[in-house]
This record gives sequence, structure tokens and C-alpha cells, in this order.
Amino acid sequence: MSEEPREQILSDFQDCTGLENMEECIQILQQHEWNLIEAIQAVHEGIGDGNDHESTVPVYQTIDDQMVLTGHNPSITRQPNSYDSDDVEIIGTVSAGARLQTTSDSARNLHFQVEYHDQTEHVHISENETVHKLREKVAEKVSVPVHQQDFLNWKMKSFDERTKLRDLRLPLENIIKLSSIRDDSAQIYNHTTTSSHNSGEFPLTVLCEDKFGSTVPYKLLLEPYTTILEIKKHMENLARIPIHQQLWQGLLGATDSDALRQTQIVQNGTLVVRHSGTSPNQKLSTTRQNLSPSASTKNHDDDENMDTDHDIIVEDIEDNDIGVLPSTTSTTTVSEGREPLIPDEFTDEVFALQHFSSVFQSRYGSSGPILHMGSLDQALQESLYASIHSRRPLAIYLHNDQSICANVFCAQVLALDSTIEYLANNYVFWAWDVTSDVNRTRLLETLRRCVGNQCAQRVGCMEKNDFPLLLIVTRSRGLLELNSIIEGKSTPSEVLLNLIQSHDSFEQQRLHDMDEELMREKRENLKREQEDEYEQSRRADLAKQQAREQEERESKLRIEQRSQQQQESKARLPDEPDESEKNITRLKIRLPNDEGILMRRFRLQDNLQVLFDYLTSEGRMLGEYKLLTTFPKRDLTTLNSTDTFEQLKLYPQEQLILESL
Repeated sequence: MSEEPREQILSDFQDCTGLENMEECIQILQQHEWNLIEAIQAVHEGIGDGNDHESTVPVYQTIDDQMVLTGHNPSITRQPNSYDSDDVEIIGTVSAGARLQTTSDSARNLHFQVEYHDQTEHVHISENETVHKLREKVAEKVSVPVHQQDFLNWKMKSFDERTKLRDLRLPLENIIKLSSIRDDSAQIYNHTTTSSHNSGEFPLTVLCEDKFGSTVPYKLLLEPYTTILEIKKHMENLARIPIHQQLWQGLLGATDSDALRQTQIVQNGTLVVRHSGTSPNQKLSTTRQNLSPSASTKNHDDDENMDTDHDIIVEDIEDNDIGVLPSTTSTTTVSEGREPLIPDEFTDEVFALQHFSSVFQSRYGSSGPILHMGSLDQALQESLYASIHSRRPLAIYLHNDQSICANVFCAQVLALDSTIEYLANNYVFWAWDVTSDVNRTRLLETLRRCVGNQCAQRVGCMEKNDFPLLLIVTRSRGLLELNSIIEGKSTPSEVLLNLIQSHDSFEQQRLHDMDEELMREKRENLKREQEDEYEQSRRADLAKQQAREQEERESKLRIEQRSQQQQESKARLPDEPDESEKNITRLKIRLPNDEGILMRRFRLQDNLQVLFDYLTSEGRMLGEYKLLTTFPKRDLTTLNSTDTFEQLKLYPQEQLILESL
């Protein structure tokens, strides 16, 4: 049997038995010729290899009303050595043939008095339940969500949500001083970054990965002078990870004594803290170091019988061991009969992606992230070319079945609920299968056309085992950019961290672009208003000019008409009779505004029209004045113009008054 299957058997054996010491596990498996079922059964029955040697099976005994965990000693002979844990007390051993008594009949019922602010509640729970179950019962009493509970007075060593209460060695009566994480200015991160407008605050997100691989994000609201050590202590209280077992990512070279304002860590930044037991490749590397040559070569024929007949041979790795896969990890071979995510003959991208989603779900038991069912052009239009308020980055997933990381990445990253939810809320997700050369060429042409040559060249240079890839495409100042490439050998927490950081970067640029667009709109609106005002002013000036010109034309026309009327009236006007001529009358016309007096002689047989023609020749147009007699007072302009002076009795002389209308 090859080395990898034995590593898998060892990993499965540890998961099923809870034993942590590698040497002890290997010895038990060797006793049963690496038969996983027999070894697990032997552990649960307290049997090692059927002889009288003492076993190292965990034993629970009740001593002074406390349940004490035993059996974590890695030595079969029970001699103290360097592998003994400081916090484990050795009570006794179980001889061959003895059975382990851990039934529910011996389980104690623990009582917890929960003190939260001015409220006191009581919780009863079996010691066989987990810490998480206890938190759920507390939440029912005090209405503090599970993920916001902080047990202030629990000073025991590291524990997590899956820890059994009996393993904490608690007495029957307990007091919990409860605090809400939200009250401590720290709350669960909801995947939506918010900016602090208070210069005295330093928002920070910490992704905490426990020893089982589960990632819990915390959002902390700190002071700028908070030191790195204080942050570590804070996370020790929140996540129950001792400082000496914390592995940090994203500190950018900061030391424990550095204050946040002295580091390169930015506000709203994201850090990752991991339990030292969950560092990438730890279990795999430790396994390889502890496997002896005899353990890897013994019973070769028996090992061959344990090989599966599946077409796909993939090393099954635990959730908390999905790190950067080493080059020695067993390769994945794809049989010709396996249905690809996207067959070569699919030319319609909508049908291709529907097939991708269907096959993905049948393979991995999850539909995975919500796919954009359309072309890459359409995905870009929906994500990066949408309105500035609804714009989102584009995540392009590229799958290759020939990669050793393909199945692990799909099953334990893309099928993860937190990844699916975050992508759905913050990204537009598009995918393609590049397993075949035809689909790979088609993708590179599409990337070159839609995103750019640089993106297509970077993807084209990737080797088979670099896949799967998650390309993060963003837009800055109107240009598309390949913001990040997430490779398939990344852990779930690294993928989520990268997605969050990429989205934060995109969101900052989007807000900046939004501010610029708002300023541009204001400038354009101001410019339009100024142009409108100028246009209105220009139109008003033009209208005034046109009115003035029209008035000038009309005035000129009136002048010309008056002049013509004057000429015509003057031509019709008979000569003024002599002073010595008989049957004449003398008219004296007083002009308005002290303009003077007009005097002329007329014949008695002349009619009023002759008088009007005279006045017209003098520049007084009929219709612009009244011509009044003194006594009796009459307006001659209202009388018949054919009446003569004699008929009107305007002789031998008469004084008339001309009034302008």
C-alpha cells in the first residue's frame, strides 16, 4: 500500500477515536494490520492487539464529583515522556478485555447560574452536551445570540464550541458571568464593510479559524493606540485560543508592543488568527514525519486490497487540513467516462453553464455559488458596467479536472455556505471549465476580448496544478483590472479573506468613483445651469435686439409714412388766400406743451379736411390729437370732414386748441 492511503487511514482513525498522539495511533493501527474498522472497534472496546498489554484508550472515571479525562498519554508502557500533556491527569489504565464505561447512565447533570447585567437565569444540562449546546440554552434564557456570548469567568485552557462539558472538568454547580460581544464593541462580521467616521475609532475584522477548520469572523471596534498584544488578549477571551497558540496573518510585520496607529494595518482591514493546531499542512507533514519505513511498506498485498475501484483517486483531506497542498499529494486522474462540467460540444454559453451547475451539484452535493447564466460580456455588464450604486466585482471561476486540487477546492471551498453566501451578496459569479484544450482556447479568446490581453496571458501561463483559479476582476477609472488570482491550493479562510479584501478594495474604489461621479455630475449640472442661463440671457438679448430693430423699423416706417402723408397733404392743400380776399376766415391754433401757435387763412367754402391736411403738413397726424373750439366747445375731429367752415360757423376768425392724445 502506498504512503498516502495510510495517511488517510491514520487521519480517519484519529477523527473516529479522538486520539491525538500520532505515535500511539500508528502503533494501534499496526497491531491490527492497518485495518481501520478493527482498530476503531478495539479502541472503543478497550482492546489493543488482543494480548495483556495495557491500552491507552481514553478512560472516564468519577472522582470527587468531577469527570476527568484520561488516556492521552502516548506511551503504551505508561512511562512519562515528552509527549505527555501538561493539562491531562493520568488516573489509571484499562487492561485487555475490559470495556469502557461511558454510557449516559453515568453522565452528570450540571447546573449553571447565568448572570447577565441585572438578570439571573438557571440552566440545567448534561455534561455529555457540548459548549455550543450550553450556549444555545443560555440564549433561550437571556436572548443573547450564541455567537455573541462571552463567558467572562471561564479561565480554563482553550476550548471550542465542540468541546464536551465533561472534558472541562466542571463541578455540579457553576456560575457564568455572561457578557455580550456586542457590548464589548465587538460583533460578528456580516460581510458588509462599514467605514468609521470617528477618527478616534479603529474598526478591524478578525477571521478566527478554530482547530476544526470552522471560520468565525469578528468585527472589533478598537482605539488607535491599542497594541497588537492587547488584540491577541482580546481574541484569547473571545475565541478561547491562548496567545502562545495563536498564528496570525496580515499583521504586516507589526510586533506585540506596536500600537495600531504605528503599524501598516489600515482601518476596516482584515486579519486572520488560526489555532496553531490548524496551520496549513500541519497534520499531513506531521504524519509523514512519524510514519516509519516499516509502516509504509508492511503488508503491501493487504494494502492493495484496500484500494478503491473508483475512476477518480483523490486524497480525502479533513476540513481543517485544506491548506497549500504539497507536491507529494496524490494526483487526481480523470477517467474518460467521467462527465465534464462543460463538454466541448457546448457552444451556447447559457446551456454550458446550466450543465456546469447540474454536474457540479451531482458531484459535490451542493449547487455551489449562484452562477450568472450568460456570456462573460453579459456578466461584465451586470457587474462592473452597472450603475455606480449597484456595481459589484466579477469573480470568474476556472475549473480543471486534471488538477490535484480540483475536487478539494470545489467540495470544501465553493460548496461552503459562508463562501456561497458571501459571493452571492457581494460578487457576480461566472464559471468555465478549461479541462479540455478546446474550452481552454475558447476561454482565453473570451478573456482577451472582454477583459484584456494581460489577463488572458496570465491565465494562459498557468500550469495544470495551479487550477482551480478564482479571478477577481474589478474596474477602476473606467478600466478593467485583474485585481487578484486565488489559486485552488488556498484554504477556505484564505479564500474568504482574499474575497473580503478584494471586495473592500473594490468598494473603496467604487465609493471614490461615486464621489468623483457625484462631483462630475455637480460640475456638469453647474455647467448646464450656466449654459442655460447664458442661453436664456442670449435669447433675451436677442429678443431685445430684435424688438429694438423691429421698433426702429416700425419707427422708420412711421416716419416715412408721416413724411409721405405730409407730402400728400401738402400737395392737396390749396394756396392760402390773400389778406384782401373776401369770404375768408382766420384760424388760430394753439399747440400743446407751449409749442407755439399756428395761424392760417382759409376760404369759407373750404371744408374741415383742408384744415386737417394743413395740420398734417405741419406734422400733426389725424388721429393723434383733438381739435377743440372754445365756445361752444366741440372736437372738430369728431365732425364730418366735408363740412365747410361756413357751415360750422368758424368765421371770420376762430381760436382752436390742439390736444395730443
